[in-house]
Amino acid sequence: FEGGAAGGEVTAPPSKSYAHRALFLALLAEGATLVTPAPAGEDVGATLSAIRLLGARVEERGGSLRVESGGRPRWAPALDCRESGTTLRVAMAVAALLDRPVLLYGREGLHRRPVAGLARALASLGAAVVTSRGCCPPVAVRGPIRGGTVTLDARESSQYLTALLVAGSRADRGLEVEVASLSSRGYVDVTCRVLSWFGVRVERDGYAWFRVSGPPRPASVALPGDWSSAAPLLALGAAEAPVRVLGLDPGDPHPDRALLGLLASMGARVRAAGGAVEVEPAARLEAVEACVDDFPDAAPALAALAAAACGVSRICCAGRLRIKESDRLEALRDLLAQARVEARVEGDCLVVRGLCGARRRIPALRPARDHRVVMAAAVLGLLVSSTPFTVEGADAVSKSYPGFWRDLASLGVGLRLAP
Repeated sequence: FEGGAAGGEVTAPPSKSYAHRALFLALLAEGATLVTPAPAGEDVGATLSAIRLLGARVEERGGSLRVESGGRPRWAPALDCRESGTTLRVAMAVAALLDRPVLLYGREGLHRRPVAGLARALASLGAAVVTSRGCCPPVAVRGPIRGGTVTLDARESSQYLTALLVAGSRADRGLEVEVASLSSRGYVDVTCRVLSWFGVRVERDGYAWFRVSGPPRPASVALPGDWSSAAPLLALGAAEAPVRVLGLDPGDPHPDRALLGLLASMGARVRAAGGAVEVEPAARLEAVEACVDDFPDAAPALAALAAAACGVSRICCAGRLRIKESDRLEALRDLLAQARVEARVEGDCLVVRGLCGARRRIPALRPARDHRVVMAAAVLGLLVSSTPFTVEGADAVSKSYPGFWRDLASLGVGLRLAP
């Protein structure tokens, strides 16, 4: 990086959260579904690979994906979910519709991602489930589940509930879920929204009880922009230069939309209208106190902003950051330390004493190989480094946002990618 941002306009990539859900439902819908625009990234690639193995035919046409399916998953002996937690968990539930065993596995950090709560729920519905170490992948699943009623503990991940609702839409008797506990509630609202696009009937009592009945029908899906991927760009706009991000729906229930309120509380000028979000820098960036349990993917960008703010920020309710692609609490604390920003972990909080506009000489940042931490490192360096700097592991962003560096450069950031 050889210079700060001049500001400008970018288009958010299509939402990864919506893409995963839409692609699995396209597998369970008999007929052809069109998904526009075609989503990118390694995580979505894992889902595409999984649904192909489970019987879907996928082709790209003019920037869209056409997914054709017989409506029932076809048996596959094994599914490589790569590093995608959403792929793994939803595929577990879909595999439980089959009467033959399926092995689901991944690589690197995926085998540390918990699935125990989902495994217990599937077992109570009649599936045989074997996990590694009693908690995690690799996991073997054999159904079939035929629907009914189940009680779910989803405190570890809302993806457990998403998985049951998606698979339950194809269960013979529908599915009723009583939720004992739940994290990241907004992602369940996203799931219900996508289910409705496929004609699945969703009944609910807040977040305590859900009933789905299908089957899903083919749909024409327009993916909204990705709030999680936009978070580092919006953070840059709050402290460095005006940024306008197109394709973000202010009415989207995606939980990372909550970042806008936090940026405003820190002093940034925020405007959301007409499918775009505009953020202009604060005259004085103030510290923030936030509970990120419902929107943990925004925490890395928020930590980068806290480093430049005036005062002590507390990013709390962040315990689940420890079970992401990295232990993000420790990864962010270490990244801030590299930038000579005072930060510590207290329980499930990251506490950051900001530099209040001061800058440090930071030749290099070596973030954990975690896509969201790498993007946060770029923002951090732009906000607090007084000299050109490097960010190692730049290719990690391909997991969710392959165009991140291109879009950052379009905002006037002087950067070069090393060969």
